[in-house]
Amino acid sequence: MRHNTNNRIWSAACVVALSAIACCLAAGVGRAAGTPDADLKARIQAATKDLKDLSMTVNVVEVDRKAIEKLDSNYARMLELKSAKVTLKLPDKMRVEGKLGMVKFEYIINGAIKISRAPTVRFKRKDDYTGDPAKLQGPFDMGIITDTLWRNRKIQVMDDPAAAANGEIKLELRWLKGDMVHYVWLDAKDLWLKRVEKRDAQGNLKMRTVYSNAKNIGGSIWVPTTVEMFAPDGAKVGKTQMVDIKYNSGVQDTLFQ
Repeated sequence: MRHNTNNRIWSAACVVALSAIACCLAAGVGRAAGTPDADLKARIQAATKDLKDLSMTVNVVEVDRKAIEKLDSNYARMLELKSAKVTLKLPDKMRVEGKLGMVKFEYIINGAIKISRAPTVRFKRKDDYTGDPAKLQGPFDMGIITDTLWRNRKIQVMDDPAAAANGEIKLELRWLKGDMVHYVWLDAKDLWLKRVEKRDAQGNLKMRTVYSNAKNIGGSIWVPTTVEMFAPDGAKVGKTQMVDIKYNSGVQDTLFQ
């Protein structure tokens, strides 16, 4: 009886934690008016045309438990992971696996399907978000810029002299549903993600994420390997580092089932 009760407790915890992980991975996505810039999209397509898959380990190296209270409570759970393995297969597959305490979890995106599971406590959840793609994650949510950025989003290239002077391209991203707006800054030369601001419909800053230490992977795509998260008041919440990045290693579709 106690064993069954413990399983139910762990299952409930996994539901909350896996949902939190999804929210954290989606820290850089939004909804908007405007027309995608064809030249920018063409440049990104050319730079990433050979990319088929990427895998990496993401380590949490810094957490401020007090500052994280200034964000949605879900973000705290993501930073409890310490480490997670992430695998991407373009255009629409992603897998995250790690441990919450002693419990191994798996989080999978396969097209419009999202799967969350923790086999050791017999927990599994499967959702179809065909009608609500804003709840799905992909390369952009891992700080990686590909032409999938244009999938299910409206993107506007902003006329921002400060960004241009800093060698950056500023974008406004919006989903077709919801009222959150994300502002995105790309390195103008190598097209890697430098920072993201998540704002509500009134323009209030909800979270800021800064990306740095970009490395060229596979001779084509640039990947930022350090990510820092900041609360609306500027307090630093946490820091992650991406290591052991593998490019086009022949990831199989069976990994996303």
